[in-house]
Amino acid sequence: MELGNILVTGATGRVGRLLVSTLLQEGQPVSILTRAPQVALDLWPGQRVDVRLGDLTDPSSLQSVCSGIDTLFHLASYAPRPDEPDLYNAPNHWPVTAEGTANLMAEAADSSVKRLIYISTVKAMGDAAGELGRPADETLAPAPDTLYGRAKLAAEQRVLTTAQQAGIQASVLRLPMVYGLDDKGNLARLIAAIAARRFPPWPQIDNRRSAIHIEDAVAAATLVARNPASAGQIYCVTDGRAYSTRWIYERILLALGRPIPRWTVPLWALRAAAAGGSIGERLLGRRLPLTLDGLSKLTGDAWYASERLERTLGFRPKYSLETEIPRLVRSIRRPPTD
Repeated sequence: MELGNILVTGATGRVGRLLVSTLLQEGQPVSILTRAPQVALDLWPGQRVDVRLGDLTDPSSLQSVCSGIDTLFHLASYAPRPDEPDLYNAPNHWPVTAEGTANLMAEAADSSVKRLIYISTVKAMGDAAGELGRPADETLAPAPDTLYGRAKLAAEQRVLTTAQQAGIQASVLRLPMVYGLDDKGNLARLIAAIAARRFPPWPQIDNRRSAIHIEDAVAAATLVARNPASAGQIYCVTDGRAYSTRWIYERILLALGRPIPRWTVPLWALRAAAAGGSIGERLLGRRLPLTLDGLSKLTGDAWYASERLERTLGFRPKYSLETEIPRLVRSIRRPPTD
């Protein structure tokens, strides 16, 4: 299926940047919707990128942004500030992600858009979905437990409902943790903490967490966009593996050239420290390195399956943390060039 003229929202985000660059390399005509045109122009200097000024929270600014567009990749959502203490319950998730998507869909419904891909998150399913002791898939009834997850689910529903009414072929992709972001993201922060010896010898906990490489996420998005059979479908997208925090910890140590410690910090000690961190975070009003919520992410499951995408569309991820961790350690430790 030909993509025709393409519009990308959230193009200045990490996944959006790679998606736009990939489409440009394929020779596709790409437009982007942004509130900061100069930032966008600086990302692709000399490239033929059509910049369309608009704000998802302002319906009047979205008039005609979908004019002449055949395929819409919708990635835009609210990005919390690093100093916001509760990232997943930041108030702006709803007006930007839920209401903003509704505003965009109202415009898309009256336009030439034929194909729409919405990049969502497994948070729309709720954390309990990934804690079943087996990989969760799209058949599970979603029960989001954060404002971020509820806003994403509302956006998903608006996309699919409006698209069906308007005759637009729409699909939703739910992503878990994304890696391949070099010095950004949770994996890079974990490597930096272990390299600086700020991360304790981790206990042997057999938790299972799913992830996806940024390039595989983009490949999945373009694969779905080109396949009419994906219309109306929701897909979880993973690299097909499940990782424990202990496994990641050991692989980072090995990549750093360090031995694996013979002792570990007991889980009860980590919980006590995390409880103190949670109290301190509430008192200080800023994020601290270890809290009960953060510990639950490091010790709990977030396990999902992308079997539907693999079985029906032939999706095959190319990357895994097995090779990504050594590559990322090398890139982080590489001395800066003049």
